[in-house]
Amino acid sequence: MGEWVKALEAKARIIHSQLAEARKLAEETGLDPDDVAQPYLDLINDLYRDEWQFAQLADEDRTLTFSEREGYDPLPTPLQLGELPDRARTGIWNVLYDYMDKSKKTLTYKDVHLVMADGVWKVILRDVYARHDNNDLDAWSADFDRVVPWMRDRLKQEPFNRVFDLIQFVMRHDHCPPEFITGLSDVFHRFQLAYIIDPGPSPTIFPATTAEEGNELRRNLAELRSAGLDGCLSQLQKASKCIDEGDSAGGVRESIHAVESVARQIDPEASKTLGPALASLEKRNALHPTLKVAFNNLYGYTNREQGIRHALLDNAQANVTIDEAVFMLGACASFASYLWRKHKAVTTP
Repeated sequence: MGEWVKALEAKARIIHSQLAEARKLAEETGLDPDDVAQPYLDLINDLYRDEWQFAQLADEDRTLTFSEREGYDPLPTPLQLGELPDRARTGIWNVLYDYMDKSKKTLTYKDVHLVMADGVWKVILRDVYARHDNNDLDAWSADFDRVVPWMRDRLKQEPFNRVFDLIQFVMRHDHCPPEFITGLSDVFHRFQLAYIIDPGPSPTIFPATTAEEGNELRRNLAELRSAGLDGCLSQLQKASKCIDEGDSAGGVRESIHAVESVARQIDPEASKTLGPALASLEKRNALHPTLKVAFNNLYGYTNREQGIRHALLDNAQANVTIDEAVFMLGACASFASYLWRKHKAVTTP
């Protein structure tokens, strides 16, 4: 990852840490955690709005080769959804191998030398074998000569979604170092994959077909996380998984559920749908009537397409493409973030 983006994410991590401590202290002292959190949320919003785009542009210029910058070679173009070329797979493997190699140890017995995976990576790799792959644990071996080709072949040969399943499992492991996640984010950025890595606390790979989409999605996810809207985040993660598996209708459905999760936070006594929350905001002059109509129309799209709002129907008949599912993921993340900001604006004294 580029120097500017690293510095920006370091700032964000510090603010998120302070925010978590502030919310915890507020709960212990009987204060409203949301009120205490607001200054930190404003700071995070300013950070991503004002600095992120500049950081991305600065780093993208630094990653260009001389030939690309001077016009001798064409500029790199973003990849499409589902694309994971060999060079990106190699980049992912190199990040993983670097950590594995640093943690290995050599055992010597009667002039026989065995190189073994060790430390936290022995634990992580064993859990990949037993928990992720559901293999018999008694057949596990930490022998480096077995572990290395096993993991390398998987990253080089398996379908892109299986590779993402694997590295997402590793990133979410309790022992996974944060620097490993940063290294993978660098690979995703450097090879212009149509995906971003949201760093946590439950790292997730989200589709984002352009850098602008990725930046906006990253900012909205950070805001939703800082607000403690875990239900919304969980639905967005499910939407991402559906998209990776080619379930476009499921991706749209889970994205809409994310918005409904925030709607229930805004108006807990209303029905589980979005309409009452929009009406509640409109009554408090927190939502322009034109926006309400636009949101209702977007929401109504999922009611018109068979199989999206009603999971028990034949989902295969839903007239939804991956492009529409990715659009709805980004739109719903932005929509949910917007609704919560408007809600807090009218409920905060």
